[in-house]
Amino acid sequence: MHKKNLYLGLLISGMAVVACSDMGVDEDVAIGLPSDYSLAEYLTINPDIKYQQVKKDLADNQYYNVDRFDSANNSYMVAEGDDSVFVIAPAKPDNSNFAREARAKASADIQADNKNFLSDTALVKEVFLVYLGLADSLWKGADSLDKDMRNALCQFNKQQKGAPNSAEDRAFLENFKYNESLFEKHYLLLGSMEGRAYRFCTASDSRSAGIASVVPDTITDNSATMLDYRAFRFCYDSTSAQKYLIQ
Repeated sequence: MHKKNLYLGLLISGMAVVACSDMGVDEDVAIGLPSDYSLAEYLTINPDIKYQQVKKDLADNQYYNVDRFDSANNSYMVAEGDDSVFVIAPAKPDNSNFAREARAKASADIQADNKNFLSDTALVKEVFLVYLGLADSLWKGADSLDKDMRNALCQFNKQQKGAPNSAEDRAFLENFKYNESLFEKHYLLLGSMEGRAYRFCTASDSRSAGIASVVPDTITDNSATMLDYRAFRFCYDSTSAQKYLIQ
């Protein structure tokens, strides 16, 4: 979990830098973008990249129901349970009767909205496959989702101000306005570190060295170990659905 948060932090920080930059293709190549890089192929191979913007937008805007989250955040976390969703809590929550009642109401509303979102099996499966970028072979049905996966899915649920409505959730996702300029910078900022394939393998690429055979540089601190693949380049073989080292 810590590593995921670290990656997200790096991405968000990088996006902030990119938003203020005006680099052209030549500058990109000069600082590490492969000369045979293909944005179209990169996004096809790594479909989840596009939808990270949705999660960030929802998180930055308190799921568009600021009052509800302000009330819920005045606690330690949303009430525990199979459908619990963790929220940022203040150091010293208000424990007056009025505050506890407000927290309980906000927490219940959040859980009800999430439960409604998760009850739309077709929408949840689409988020699982498309927005999280997970393989179809991993989908075992909505009833088999564990707590961590439900929380991951609910990161794409827009908390509504009225009654929960999964049709509105779908409309929000389908009509989301993406900043396409950020797609072009993802590989430089994060994808190369994660060891993502940036293009499809060609006939001339070797299929002998998979990503598992590579020993990457390791960055270690007291709380996490993060793999850094920036010294390597990978392609994706659509036939075997495997990544291979470009030699």
